This record gives sequence, C-alpha cells and structure tokens, in this order.
Amino acid sequence: MSSTVDTVSQAARNATSETWIPRGEYVAYMLEAGIGEKVHYDAGQFLFAQGEIDRRFYILLSGKVHVFNISNDGHESMFNIMGPGSVIGEAAALTALPRYSAARVMEPSELLQLNVARMEEYISQNPRFAMSLLYVLSLKQRLAVDRLHQAVYEAPDQRILRFLEQMAQTHSAEIDARSSHISVHMTHEQIGNMTNLSRVTVTRTLQKLKRAGRIDLLGRTILLKSPMPSSTARH
Repeated sequence: MSSTVDTVSQAARNATSETWIPRGEYVAYMLEAGIGEKVHYDAGQFLFAQGEIDRRFYILLSGKVHVFNISNDGHESMFNIMGPGSVIGEAAALTALPRYSAARVMEPSELLQLNVARMEEYISQNPRFAMSLLYVLSLKQRLAVDRLHQAVYEAPDQRILRFLEQMAQTHSAEIDARSSHISVHMTHEQIGNMTNLSRVTVTRTLQKLKRAGRIDLLGRTILLKSPMPSSTARH
C-alpha cells in the first residue's frame, strides 16, 4: 500500500480525472484533419452557456472541459469532464435548440471550433473527416445508453466499479504497471453525477468496496486495485 501511495503525487491528488477521452484511429484522424478554426481558452472561460443558441461546436485538442447542467433550484450536475478527442456542444449546434448544458474550461485548452453553416464545406474538403466525426458521436451515444442501462439495472457497487473500469480504459497511462492500480481523482458528488447515485450512496458504497479489498481511498483519490469480476460485467 505504501509504495502505491508514493506514486500518487500531490498535484495528481488535487487534479480531476477526465471522464471521457475517446480513443482510436478515427479520433486521431479527426484531430489531425485540419478542419475548423483553432482557438485557445484559459481556465475558467466558458465555451458556451446553458440556454443559449448558436451554431458552433468544438473538438478538444488538449486540456479539459467540464460539461454540466444547472437545475432550476441551482443544483449543478456534471455530465462529463471532457479530454482530448472529445466533441463538445454538437447536438444543440446541429438542431439550433437552446443548449441543455454549459461547458467551462478547467485548464488552458486548445480546441477546433466548427460552425454548422460550414459543415458541407468541411465534408467536401475532407470526406473522411465526416466518418471520423460520426464515429466519435456514436461513441458518445453508446456511452449515454450504457449509463442509462446501469441506472436501471445495476446495483450501486456494480455501477461504481464499472465507472472505475471505464476510467481505467481511458486513463491507461496512469496505471501503475507494478500493481495494476489506477488513480481516479474525483469527488463523491462527481462520481454520483456520473453513476446516477446520491453522494451519500457513493460514500457508503466506496467504503463497502474498500472493506472488500477492491479499492483504496486517499482523500479524493480512489485507487482501483483489480478488474471487475466477470460476473458483474455486461457483455
């Protein structure tokens, strides 16, 4: 345990892990296609606000973007912390409807800004870009359906373990090769938002998983110790 603790730097403990980092050949191509206008945002700036209407959307090249919704009573719910390769804000841009969420930059970030009015131009310039974009949007849809399935059919411990397993797949560079640990830096409320559980339920479930030897807890850092058993995995 102590050797694992030593691998977690103070900076990492204070960081927040991305919950969405798409990978694959199509993602790599989309990032290198040269489509759109390259823009830079500083931490704290908004890409867009909830309720506004505009025809722009973004592809994240580097950095992190927090996508969230604020309810009528002021409660903030996190949808995702987007990492490089993410497509952000495309649904409202394509439909010209008010944005259901807001997007705030968490650290200095570089993005491609695209305008729906120029989509035919983008595709004519580079037809493969369209396929790459469809691939990433299909990944987003699959993730949304998977979360809905978890909320309906899976117990809290299964949901949280599956979420941590997904984080392990997208944060493979953070896994300690000697111990197969992965560090996840999120608050209990953020995990609850991602798994449709209350903060209290997340806290209780994490303590249960710790007692079962599945995870270790170091403040906001969760150390995933082993893969989820096949009996709890959905194929």
